[in-house]
Amino acid sequence: MVRRSIFLVAAWTAFTAVMIKTSAAHAAKTFRQATAKDFEEGETTASTILPTGEIVPGVSTERRGIDAAFVWCSAVSRDGATLYLGTGDEGKVFALPTRTTDKGPSLTPKDSSSPPAARLLAKLDTPWVTALMARADGSLLAATTPGAKVVAIDAKTGHTRPFASVPAAHIWAMARDDRASLTYVGTGIPGKIYSISDQGQVKEVWNARDQHVVSLSREADGHLLAGTSDQAILYRVSPTGTAEVIQDFEAEEVRATIRTPAGLYIAVNDFEKPPAISAAASPPVPAKGNKISMTGLATIVPSSAGALPRPGARKAKAALYRVDAAGRIEQVFSLADGYLTGLVAQPDGSVWVSSGAQGRVHRIAADNTASLIIDLPERQILTLAQAAGNTWLGTGDAAGLYRTRAEGADAATYTSKVLDADYLSDWGAFYWLGQAVRIETRTGNTAKPDVSWNDWKALAPAPSGPVMPGGGGRIGSPRARYLQYRATLLGKESRLRSVTIHFLPQNQRARITEITSGDVPSSTGAGTGSAVATTAITASVAASRAPHSPVLHLHWKVENPDGDELNHRVFVRHFNATEWRPLVGSGGSTGDPITKPDYDWNTESVPDGQYQVRVTISDERSQPFERALSHTLDSSVFLVDNRKPDVTGLSAKYPKLTGHVQDAASPVTSIEMSIDGNDWRPIAPVDGLADDRNEDIGITLPSLQRGIHLVAIRATDSGDNIGANQLEIIVP
Repeated sequence: MVRRSIFLVAAWTAFTAVMIKTSAAHAAKTFRQATAKDFEEGETTASTILPTGEIVPGVSTERRGIDAAFVWCSAVSRDGATLYLGTGDEGKVFALPTRTTDKGPSLTPKDSSSPPAARLLAKLDTPWVTALMARADGSLLAATTPGAKVVAIDAKTGHTRPFASVPAAHIWAMARDDRASLTYVGTGIPGKIYSISDQGQVKEVWNARDQHVVSLSREADGHLLAGTSDQAILYRVSPTGTAEVIQDFEAEEVRATIRTPAGLYIAVNDFEKPPAISAAASPPVPAKGNKISMTGLATIVPSSAGALPRPGARKAKAALYRVDAAGRIEQVFSLADGYLTGLVAQPDGSVWVSSGAQGRVHRIAADNTASLIIDLPERQILTLAQAAGNTWLGTGDAAGLYRTRAEGADAATYTSKVLDADYLSDWGAFYWLGQAVRIETRTGNTAKPDVSWNDWKALAPAPSGPVMPGGGGRIGSPRARYLQYRATLLGKESRLRSVTIHFLPQNQRARITEITSGDVPSSTGAGTGSAVATTAITASVAASRAPHSPVLHLHWKVENPDGDELNHRVFVRHFNATEWRPLVGSGGSTGDPITKPDYDWNTESVPDGQYQVRVTISDERSQPFERALSHTLDSSVFLVDNRKPDVTGLSAKYPKLTGHVQDAASPVTSIEMSIDGNDWRPIAPVDGLADDRNEDIGITLPSLQRGIHLVAIRATDSGDNIGANQLEIIVP
């Protein structure tokens, strides 16, 4: 059975490869998705993208209402029955029961139309509630910012009272030591740890000598794990205030830590500097600590210590590290664009890590493989909590509260990203590898699906039947530029492993935008040219007296929107002629069409005169006959001149010299003289300007010594042809 499965997968791979190759030859194209990276660009609902690229039923979520701008922090009561939520930007604290009365997996009784919303427990006189701590006596401590105050809240009545005030600007994290009856807080500006007794007495425990302590957790032996910003160092701090460095990171902040049987997990973020800071001149900073394996810069204000980062506002990169029992550290997960916000351990030994830029949760297994398990419409997940056997998620970028279920929903789905065919396209076969999957598609002509898009439509049966080991059919959605597909996983054993979509874009016409000529071959190649069409054709004139060449290098710029392979044909005609003569590419004596926008034309056998070039391009090499398109452009009139001017009638009666220059095809552009082999010096014709095919010479020679001298005259025409003659003169 295993061998048969391997054979079927191999056969499928070979089949799709053949299909892609065959389709390309007939101008058809394909979209193919087969890796986790491919699929993660889409959206999952109650489904999981495994590291192998498989999409399987996964974690489902159910949203609860909450009246706040964002949910920043959370805590669970000691009995696990209540979830507390700290919010902004009005400093509210909410409470929500974590246990339901129904016996099934749903969150509410079966006769309920929607789950209950979180209940407002207290409203504090502060913009943000940044940390919560549930105490054994049932009371709740809430830390606030700005102002670094701690408020005690009666969990039953919601009554509040001031509890403590810390000499700092912010409080970012809290940890509890029940045995010592102490609550520890991590602060910002300055970055310190303070202890607060149950009577509200504040004592400084440790100074991080950094801007912020943004994460704080207590170890079983009583030590504290403190993560800082801006230096991104993780410390192990004793209750007496001594500290040792666990890890130093080349990043900005240590946002969260959690210890599991597999080791200590550390979430690290590095934010891009604002433009004003990036542009400032500063000396090079030597590398320090563990570096996130992606390039990027840090910023001065950490995400924990300022306004909530919004997608597109502050770019960041992030990484999750694991330190094992031997102290060995390794990076197990990273985000090239985004930041990490929370960690929570699961009963199966895995760790869930949330992101604050994509609204996603990834599951990190004990073998360090990462799977995308949750993708929320809100783009910021800011806090995670584990209560009553489920994980709770609080979001920003529109406040939301979600509870997850370990079991997949009855119909988990995966919705692809919008696939862009670039042009209006006919959609063909859709093949997928997997089992128990239903595929639907929709199409439209806007980059973001809206009301103008067609409705979701199931695949039509393939004429040749399903493809094994998977399925396939014909896309029934109408012709359009964009397509999106939705895969519904129909059971616990459902799998979607790869997708191949065939489509035929509307053929686009390639255009010639410019024809030029010169002695030096162009290096432009067959790429796109200027968008402004022109028919100018020019011949280069050497600044120095380079030898005239009869070979004219023709080059034409081409716009080729869909990148089809092109055939090129060149024609020529004399200005007074009516018919075009094939020069290259028309078969017979002119040979097959050329495949590049260049041609070297040897004009030796052509009479001098004015000519035009016509270039025709066609995408017939890439398109079937009935779909092929062509385009033709004629050059302006240009000169072919390979005959040199004649210098005649030279006569001298010192100091006067006369003569005549004549050219058959083009004006004389310069006349020069050399005496006794010395340098050439320009001379003017009788009318003062060299601009005609016939020019008379009449000059006064310079003062020369007595005796015989050799005077040479040369003339250049518009085609850079040079004619010369010489004369012996006697100076008395």
